[in-house]
Amino acid sequence: MNYFAYGSNMLTRRLTDWSRAPSAVARGIARAPGFVVRFHKVGADGSGKCTLVTTADLAAAAFGVLYEVADADAESLDRAEGVHTGGYARRAVKLELSANRMVSAMTYVAGKRHVDASRVPFDWYRDLVVAGAIEHRLPPGYINELARVPAAADPDAARAARARRLLDGS
Repeated sequence: MNYFAYGSNMLTRRLTDWSRAPSAVARGIARAPGFVVRFHKVGADGSGKCTLVTTADLAAAAFGVLYEVADADAESLDRAEGVHTGGYARRAVKLELSANRMVSAMTYVAGKRHVDASRVPFDWYRDLVVAGAIEHRLPPGYINELARVPAAADPDAARAARARRLLDGS
């Protein structure tokens, strides 16, 4: 299946973890016209996570990575994304690839009960998103926008350390 990652799952080593989608293979950069990325999804840890938000701005688009994921990994990816809790719901999106080629993909969008515009991400989560954007060479201006998102320190030092190891590639 085609999967559009626009948050922390853009980072290949995060997405291909055994608990998510080890079969995932990046196919390239994609744009989701009519959407913007916001860190408004209330995560299980209480911090802000990424979600797609529709916008009336016709020039706006969320950037991300188009992955090919084996159907056998769909259930574990759904579980990692909290579909069973209503945190995220699967959604079909039309994506624009290079040379104005369009493709359909599945992505995750926060459930209405799990959106709070006052949330901010933990710094390590924002950094995972930025690292994935850099890894896949998203447009520099877009990477800068992501990097400027205000973030908070995680009060759980062990969780923050685990995330930092992922960022370090260890």
